[in-house]
Amino acid sequence: MKSLKTLKLVLITMLGIMMLAGCSKASKQEWAYIHEPCVTILSLSDNGKAEYKGTKYTYTLENDYLTLTDKDGNELGMRFVPDDDRMFLYEPAVYQYTGEGEPDGIIGFWQEVDGNLSFEFTDKGTFREDYYSPGYYVVDEENGVIQLIYNDMYPDTFIYYHLDGNILTVEYPWPLVPTEK
Repeated sequence: MKSLKTLKLVLITMLGIMMLAGCSKASKQEWAYIHEPCVTILSLSDNGKAEYKGTKYTYTLENDYLTLTDKDGNELGMRFVPDDDRMFLYEPAVYQYTGEGEPDGIIGFWQEVDGNLSFEFTDKGTFREDYYSPGYYVVDEENGVIQLIYNDMYPDTFIYYHLDGNILTVEYPWPLVPTEK
C-alpha cells in the first residue's frame, strides 16, 4: 500500500510539473495581410513579445490600440481593431506636400516620404490615390478622419489623419487574417 501511495504521489507531482511546463509556453497569434494569407507580418505572444515585419518588440494592447516597443525604447503605435474573423491594422504612413505653394488643409498632392505612395486631394472633393485609384472624399476634421469613396475599385474606407504643416500622417486600415499554415 505504501508503494501505491508513493506511486500516486509521484504521478500527481509529474502531472503538475507537466501542466506547469505546458502553461509556461507562450501562445501566439499570427496575422497576415488578407492578400497574402500565408505570410505572417505580425505575431503577438501572450508573454508580451511581438514581431512586426521581421523586427522584435514587446507590446501592449489596450482599447484596440497596439503599442510596439523596440529594444531601444522606441514606440510604434497602431490601431488594431477586430472585425468578425479578421482584424484591421491601421499602419501609419508619412506623406509630404509636394504641390505648388502651401497646402490648404489636405488639398494638394502628397507623396509618401519613404516610398512610392501618394494622395492627391482636390478642392472639388475628389481624390486620386497612388496616381491611379480615383474617388470622392469627405473630411471629418473634429475626429481626424477622411472617408475615401472609391469609384468601383474598393469598398469605402475610413482613414485617420494628422496634418502638421506640409506633413500628412495617414493611418490606413489593412485587413489581417490569421496566418494560413
